Amino acid sequence: MDTGRNFLYSAIALQGNFIDAAHLDDVMAACEKWNVEKDPPLPDLFIQRGWIQPADKPLLERLVARKLAQNNGDASATISALRNDAERSLNFLHRTAALSMFASALTREAPIRPRANANERYQRDQLHATGGIGRVWLAHDSQLNRQVALKELLPDQSHNAVSRARFLREARITGQLEHPGIVPVYELAHHPGTQEPFYTMRLLKGRTMRDAALAYHQKRTEGQADSVEFLTLLNAFVVVCKTVAFAHSRGIIHRDLKGQNVMVGDFGEVVVLDWGLAKELDRAETDGAQPSSSASTRQPSNNELTLDGEAMGTPAYMAPEQAAGRLGLIDERTDVYGLGATLYQLLTGQAPFSGATPEEILQKVRTEPPVAPDRLWPEVPPTLQAACLRALAKQPIERFASASELAQEVEQWQEVQRRKAEEALRASEAMYHSLVENVPIWAWRKDLDSRFTFVNSTFAQGVGLKPEELIGKTDHDLHFSTALADQIRRDDLHVITTGETLRLTEQRSSDEKGPRFVEVIKTPVRDGHGQIVGTQGILWDMSDWKRAEEALRESEGLYHSLVENIPIWVWRKNLEGRFTFANNGFLTNMGKTPEELLGKNDYELFPRDLADKYREDDTRVMQTGETLRMIEEQTASTGRRTVEVIKIPIRDSRGEIVGTQGICWDITSGERPR
Repeated sequence: MDTGRNFLYSAIALQGNFIDAAHLDDVMAACEKWNVEKDPPLPDLFIQRGWIQPADKPLLERLVARKLAQNNGDASATISALRNDAERSLNFLHRTAALSMFASALTREAPIRPRANANERYQRDQLHATGGIGRVWLAHDSQLNRQVALKELLPDQSHNAVSRARFLREARITGQLEHPGIVPVYELAHHPGTQEPFYTMRLLKGRTMRDAALAYHQKRTEGQADSVEFLTLLNAFVVVCKTVAFAHSRGIIHRDLKGQNVMVGDFGEVVVLDWGLAKELDRAETDGAQPSSSASTRQPSNNELTLDGEAMGTPAYMAPEQAAGRLGLIDERTDVYGLGATLYQLLTGQAPFSGATPEEILQKVRTEPPVAPDRLWPEVPPTLQAACLRALAKQPIERFASASELAQEVEQWQEVQRRKAEEALRASEAMYHSLVENVPIWAWRKDLDSRFTFVNSTFAQGVGLKPEELIGKTDHDLHFSTALADQIRRDDLHVITTGETLRLTEQRSSDEKGPRFVEVIKTPVRDGHGQIVGTQGILWDMSDWKRAEEALRESEGLYHSLVENIPIWVWRKNLEGRFTFANNGFLTNMGKTPEELLGKNDYELFPRDLADKYREDDTRVMQTGETLRMIEEQTASTGRRTVEVIKIPIRDSRGEIVGTQGICWDITSGERPR
């Protein structure tokens, strides 16, 4: 069900009195939250909250379908029509004011914008995110003229004493933890008039670590994964571990660590968010929670919701001692488990556990081991998998003793990979230099300004300088003409701007043998991120090849001139005995045109007994590689005649026999070439 249908469902539920008007504020808060998270569908959310009955869902879906059909399937137009109906109905007018706000927001395709109060310091611009008990607005600080994040309680939580205490504790704890990995709190205050608490923080722009992990694994499944992106995620994870270790050093544990509570900023920032469930280890719980033997499921909706009560946290990422409500076992190693669950998501793209209900997930957390990451992604590094599964151990004593130890384990793997990469790079460079220094070609690399960063010895010898004398120079600094240097620079720029390989043949100065020709290939040089950082070129002298090619063309011209003008018959056949060439004398004798002869075999041109003989002779020549010379009697239109025939094998450049060539002439008069 898309966004439009979800909101339309809500509108019809309100309009049709399926939802009691007393729940209107709660419905609006839920809709605002859903507009950010989009999960679960609003019909399911309303059933979970007890606002509508399961039996109402089919009827509401039929009403939604009917209303959509009346407006050609356009959800926005349907909501607008409902709003117009509401305005004509005084009975419904007082209950649609809130509905109009999110219906208008849908029509504009923009987030909800609250009405601004010019007397307040913070002007809320738009809703940014919604959590379990609070929501975050993008706001403008009019005193300091800057953008900030403003967090406040959800409307349905503002009068809940437990939620209020937890909210204030989160502000206080977050404000005390001054660390680059924890968002700084600017001010804790109260809204004028309502006295509802809120606090402001530095505004972060980016995406959650969960979203970054999902994006990476989506690319991986599509075959477009970038190893650098994975390493960047691991670097961010190490920062999270060290941030949590800092909090532990201050006697505070987070208790709700997951990728969704980590922001990866657009400029490399990594910040641990949402300290609402944080606990100070030297203090008893002060949020008003009552002892309970199991997790409360007052408002569950999916795996990402935070539960209230002793089993506090997110089910899919919660440590077994949390899931069992065993407060005496909750300590720093509980956060280590949360870090392990976060690492699991980085390695696989999913949470360690899933299920249809929070209770099912919590049962798996308490009793079942997670699926090994390499069963979900076979290329998971074994060292990282071992670290992840150790952090996810059911018993706290079997986990890493601290978040710092887990960070060190990941860093050690990164260091090993770095050293392997360096060794591979050194080996690759050694092979590269061994190659380019021992082949008779010019090889070089240049930066974006066409300054030489490498030349091989052949290049240096070719221009009469030492390799070290060329580094940092451009073609204009060498003994090239200005016109040639300008052309080379244009070629470099073409490769840099297009990313294409450039291949060309150039004529250079002449020597005593004639003009000199060189073949040049230029390719872009890219860094680890795929950005072009220069060009690479190779050049070799192909003058001898060009001269040989010219001599071959001249030789072929002489050959054809000869065979077309001598009074003998000349032909060639391939391995299958099909004619591939015949001179004019042969064609005239056969009374055929080239089109009628070429591609034919002897069986298509001669009687079978002759064709058998010719094929036998050809086969003998090809099998033995010897020349066959014979005298034959033939019947012609002018009577009997005697001919001499010579057949020789045709070989390719590797010496392999690829056919036969024959020549024949009339010796009836007794004259024979010697």
